[in-house]
Amino acid sequence: MLAISNNTLKITLHAPDGEKGYYRGTRFDWAGVFESIEYRGCNYAEPWFEGYSPVRHDAVCGPAEEFSPIGLDAVAPGEPFLKIGVGMLEKMEGEYDRFKLHNILDPGTRTVEVTQDSIVQTHKIDSAIGYAYEYVKEIRLTGENSFCISHRLTNKGVKDLKGDVYNHNFFTLGLLETGQSRQLDFPYKPEGDWRAEYSEVGFTESGIRFTRTLQKGESVYTGNIHEAGKGLAGTPNAFELREMQTGRGVKAECALPMTKAVFWSYHLIACIEPYIDFRVAPGETFAFTIDYALI
Repeated sequence: MLAISNNTLKITLHAPDGEKGYYRGTRFDWAGVFESIEYRGCNYAEPWFEGYSPVRHDAVCGPAEEFSPIGLDAVAPGEPFLKIGVGMLEKMEGEYDRFKLHNILDPGTRTVEVTQDSIVQTHKIDSAIGYAYEYVKEIRLTGENSFCISHRLTNKGVKDLKGDVYNHNFFTLGLLETGQSRQLDFPYKPEGDWRAEYSEVGFTESGIRFTRTLQKGESVYTGNIHEAGKGLAGTPNAFELREMQTGRGVKAECALPMTKAVFWSYHLIACIEPYIDFRVAPGETFAFTIDYALI
């Protein structure tokens, strides 16, 4: 385990390990897989899923990030494509499915550095098909109730690194059932595309609200969330998630605007997933930071 702490906040991460690591799936970035976020007697990042397996695609907690596949359309089944934070993966037959476990052809190399207030993980890939990068991800305590996740992706290859990245934000806030006391707010009026005509959840002037508690096995989903009337590009990248029964919550903010967001909720969790687009030419660096404050 990798741990940092101050007087009130302790963050513990799972170390990336391709043989014995807690998370060995091929969906989420292996750097920054949270074991716990403990603040004033509450764990904000508990396991919310059943049937844990190290290769289960979503066996992750807290802020978990996924990069879109790169180079997938240019290769045939059996050939490699890139998944930042994971490695070079083998393309399967048929349509790409992020939920499936892919064979890792080249995991790259990783280093980890832990200081009193930060955990820095570096992942390097040098591929024979032209993709190469140095990806540095730092989780750092910034206050008694706050931390940030900083990213720096440097293109060291001969091909562009182009795609998107989002954070799933698997915050549990005490593992209470999702219902009317779980509230999500944005600094704008949201709109988006609900998967179905839900009666149990909907948009308000400032966020998303539930009308009843979700039962085990139920889920709700909406895609393409953005600021009403402004299209998908340039919406402020910030939210506040609260559990009113306990008073617990989390605020998040990123200086880079999001291109869209997705909302997915299960009976134990409610997740907002803001997306950021990127394009990094050879020799260039793409960097961004997400700031979190716990309530």
